[in-house]
Amino acid sequence: MEEESNSSSAPNRPTIDISDTSSTQLTIQTPRSTTPNNPPARNVSPVPQSSATSSSILSVTSTRRPSIYGTGEDRIVLDIGSLYIKAGFSGESRPRHIVPVYAGNMKVHWDPDFNGSGGVVKACGESCRVVGEFAELFDLEIGNYPDGLDVLYDRLAHYLREIYFRYLLTDPKQRKVVLCESPMLPLKLKQLIAKVLFENLQVPSISFAPSHMLALLTTGRTTGLVIDVGYLETTVLPTFSARPLTPYIRTTPLAGRALTKRLKELLSTFGSMIIPPSTKESPVHAKYLTPAVLEDIKTRFIFVSPIMVSAASIGIAEKTLVEDMEEKYATVSSATNVLYPITISKSGRERQIGTLIIPGWIRERCAEVLFEGDEDESSVVGCALECLLKTPIHLRRPLASAILLVGGTTLLPNFQSRFGQELLRALHTDRRFKSLSGLADHIEFLEDNGSGKVFVANCRAWVGGSLIGSLKSTVVEITKDKYNGQVPDWTTANLSKSDDSDEKARD
Repeated sequence: MEEESNSSSAPNRPTIDISDTSSTQLTIQTPRSTTPNNPPARNVSPVPQSSATSSSILSVTSTRRPSIYGTGEDRIVLDIGSLYIKAGFSGESRPRHIVPVYAGNMKVHWDPDFNGSGGVVKACGESCRVVGEFAELFDLEIGNYPDGLDVLYDRLAHYLREIYFRYLLTDPKQRKVVLCESPMLPLKLKQLIAKVLFENLQVPSISFAPSHMLALLTTGRTTGLVIDVGYLETTVLPTFSARPLTPYIRTTPLAGRALTKRLKELLSTFGSMIIPPSTKESPVHAKYLTPAVLEDIKTRFIFVSPIMVSAASIGIAEKTLVEDMEEKYATVSSATNVLYPITISKSGRERQIGTLIIPGWIRERCAEVLFEGDEDESSVVGCALECLLKTPIHLRRPLASAILLVGGTTLLPNFQSRFGQELLRALHTDRRFKSLSGLADHIEFLEDNGSGKVFVANCRAWVGGSLIGSLKSTVVEITKDKYNGQVPDWTTANLSKSDDSDEKARD
């Protein structure tokens, strides 16, 4: 049994016990949507937990208008991510709600009977909420979706209906939609989202706007190198005069999901637990490292450390095996260990089942995975430099002097500072980027000036969509009357014309 397993003695490094802080308790509780108005500990949303069929919602009232329903001219702005959906009205400076997503059955649910009969299975209604683990809504490999596209359609329909009728309290038939889209969003997923909005919710029109350009507009600039370090992947897209230079886009899978995977591996290998009544440390069982626990630890205790002096002369950092990380970093780390309480909720009562000991060096060096690349997976820095290398020479300097970091992963403390250090190291020492070495004196982040610090990094795309919607700017729009199952995409410049030409060619 885990309680009887032998392990090494408690670490000598000082520890921080967070068990007395109610906000750190990991409990299975009602999920709440949040806004970035007062983000808890570097993340815009508290860690979502599994829930029952109903919950209360944390709303943010806008200072722009007294009404929570918006006005008839406002559009609905949606930024649908793999873990969170940001929603609100155009013309506002922040999304009204940031809704986490779960993996669960949306057809039926178990209704417990507290009179002794156990309970019955009932069909889900409009008041029901998804019960399950905090999980990804979709993956970039949309064709390999494990449950099929029909299940993904049901999940999208559920969350979008909930956003309209529970959170925003508005009629979807009366409001146009601005959809913030990533340039690498699968076309099938875009078609599925459009199908839900047009056929299920009956929205009048959808405007598609590239998220990188929207994020850049929030700084008051139209030219810059936008680096989006999200959950599924990191995407680097240069934008010049408000025109996304899509042919030069670069991506890498080293992003939030890779960080979560590395954190789980490190805690499973080097972490420990104290499970009462035993006072000895035992290995961490995988069942305790749930997605919700890992998300909470990642967003509240992980930070990015500067480059080690011994590695400063090397080019792009090479990957370090998980087994070798303790020997490499444990003796030089000054971060304290953290005692993290693991609790469960049973029959409405919360109970702590153990304490997870998170070594300080894991907190400090877990994010190294983002800066360690190879030929198959470029690091975040390598991806940015490869993008600059592909752009025309006369565009490199203005792009390098206007770098914008967006995405939830960039909210890790010291991320931008470490990113800048890695950029300079690679420019001076890596032979692949020798032709870019002249840019070393021109590297500048938009976050360093006043316009770059107004909005939270992971909400910039939504804020840009809000700006576009309020200005009634011309963007790619498709109306319900003209919707035929297809949506515009940069890979298919003009669907209607191409379809007509194909038909003429066949004739």
